[in-house]
Amino acid sequence: MNRKIRNRLTLLGAGVILFILFIFASMEFTSRSEFCNTCHYMEPFYRAWQLSSHSDVACIECHYPPGILSSFEGKIKGLEQLVKYATQSYRRSKPWAEIPDESCLRGGCHDKRLLEGEVKFKEEILFDHAPHLTELRRGKKLRCTSCHSQIVQGEHITVTSSSCFLCHFKGKDAEASPNCTHCHDAPVQTAQQLVSYDHTLIVQHDIPCQKCHGQMVVGDGAVPLENCMDCHFEQDYLDRYEDTFFIHQNHITQHKIECQRCHLQIQHKSVSRSAAVKPDCQSCHPDYHKTQEMLFFGTGGRDVPNHASPMFESGLNCQACHIFHQGFDSFEPAGETFIARGESCEPCHGTGYGNLLAAWRDSTDRRLKIIGKAILRVERELKDVDSTSSSGLVAFKAFRDAQFNYQLVEYGKSVHNITYADQLLQAAQGKLENALQAAGSTHRLPSYPWSAQLVPSECANCHKGIEDTTITVEVVESKFDHGRHLGNGKLSCRTCHSNMRRHGEMVMTRSDCLNCHHEPDRATAGENCSPCHSTQLSIYSGTALGAGMSDVMFESGLDCSGCHIDENGQITRSGPKTCLNCHEEGYDEMLSQWQSSNAGIMEEIESLLARLETAKLKRVDKESLRAARTALDLFTRDGSNGAHNNLLTEEHLSEVLNNLKKLLPVS
Repeated sequence: MNRKIRNRLTLLGAGVILFILFIFASMEFTSRSEFCNTCHYMEPFYRAWQLSSHSDVACIECHYPPGILSSFEGKIKGLEQLVKYATQSYRRSKPWAEIPDESCLRGGCHDKRLLEGEVKFKEEILFDHAPHLTELRRGKKLRCTSCHSQIVQGEHITVTSSSCFLCHFKGKDAEASPNCTHCHDAPVQTAQQLVSYDHTLIVQHDIPCQKCHGQMVVGDGAVPLENCMDCHFEQDYLDRYEDTFFIHQNHITQHKIECQRCHLQIQHKSVSRSAAVKPDCQSCHPDYHKTQEMLFFGTGGRDVPNHASPMFESGLNCQACHIFHQGFDSFEPAGETFIARGESCEPCHGTGYGNLLAAWRDSTDRRLKIIGKAILRVERELKDVDSTSSSGLVAFKAFRDAQFNYQLVEYGKSVHNITYADQLLQAAQGKLENALQAAGSTHRLPSYPWSAQLVPSECANCHKGIEDTTITVEVVESKFDHGRHLGNGKLSCRTCHSNMRRHGEMVMTRSDCLNCHHEPDRATAGENCSPCHSTQLSIYSGTALGAGMSDVMFESGLDCSGCHIDENGQITRSGPKTCLNCHEEGYDEMLSQWQSSNAGIMEEIESLLARLETAKLKRVDKESLRAARTALDLFTRDGSNGAHNNLLTEEHLSEVLNNLKKLLPVS
């Protein structure tokens, strides 16, 4: 081979090698994500990718299926797009990127996603990938990008919740929508999770979510024909507008078209918060509930800060308590509109909550009477005031504002928002006083009898008026006065109650109470024991059961501290040996004998009661039986077995025992 040909072949070979190197270098360079940003319309998508969880994954890894042939095909398409971009001849406004499922499910990426089962989505929504990708959803085959898309600018390949709502709610009656717990766990309070309302009772009673929350779907997800014309102008395409099977197969299964490009949005949220809390009754009934609505919203008061009801803030509407055209505890049409009663509260809040409703009403009625009388008095005081003078204008405006707040509570019913109702009445009281002052009147109104600060605000939302109640507390077996303990900033509700495990759970123990009530300062000061130990005092003083038989120690003026305070000033539970501090040797043994004898009589009475309570007795004998049980319970609560008053205890128990023996059937 001559030298000339050899040189040409060498140059040709070098050219081929350089061309191959150029091809590989070009493929490597164009495979980098930075190259995608060359086109200006890719800039927002590139920035979103940089901030996403996929920022360490090259664009080519997702946008081309796995395999060398797919990469080569992708390069050809990329070259085609590049030429069209350079010559400004691309057919669409931008190249249409599609991500095949194989890219997402390749090894090392999300290949195990289908095996993971249910996972937590945002807002604690449960989601399972397997049925969505391996089974038909509403007759349609979905892809990864059916849910993961970029509808929201700046969020790269994230889940678009509105697509979920379209599939789950489109064309379905809101009241007949799928079970909410299919996606959401009912919010139940645990030691690890605090919730605004513990739904344990709701789950136990199997109460449907719609019963309280009403409609949770806004929008219908319709597809206007105009939306099709954003992409299609050919009549042949537009003629297939009604062929939903073809449209979904072509746009979802075969190509990645976001649902929102065709469908109007469906929102999954409380209609109560987005529109009105009242169901649509106006088609049949006039709207007579505007005042109740204002109180429920916690708005409209004159010079009173807005304070929404906790029920409204939780997304509940009127039918949660007023079961419209439905029977109580039943969800079949009953043709009757119910007025809310205490029983309406108890399926959600537990047995006894209806008593709180009654307490609210009683407390508000007392306050309304006081403010109502004050309004009449101020109206008389303003009778001769010139309403056109500067002071008269101020006085009459304050009076009208007070009337407005008063009537808002009177007609709006305080149970719709007890805290806001109390604030309105307090403001009314203040405005009436301002009206008197502006009018130059010397009359003074009685002060508002309840302080809004007595109960902490978070508890007062539901427990306004608790400061006026006295209840029996099991842990100390004694009466408990809330007002006495809450007043003057002494204690807060959280001292005794906790919401960590169960709403309002009592966490205060007997020893906790005694740490305060039995502290040395209180003991040496001779604090009255009767608020907690009324039973013991009634026996010691002889007033129990109307006996009129006081203990000899009581008659001599010895109070509780004589036996129940030790040498260190500590309050203690005394025993027989305590008697030896004042009495001669052997008195302790005598007291022990008294106590043992009385304990034996009480055991015998208990045994006879158990026998007689199942026997057939006359009415008068049943009354004797109830009196015997009352007496036994009294001396059991006393707990001293006669130490507080042996004569009364022994004589009364012996009489009870003899009466019970007479009731025994003759054998």
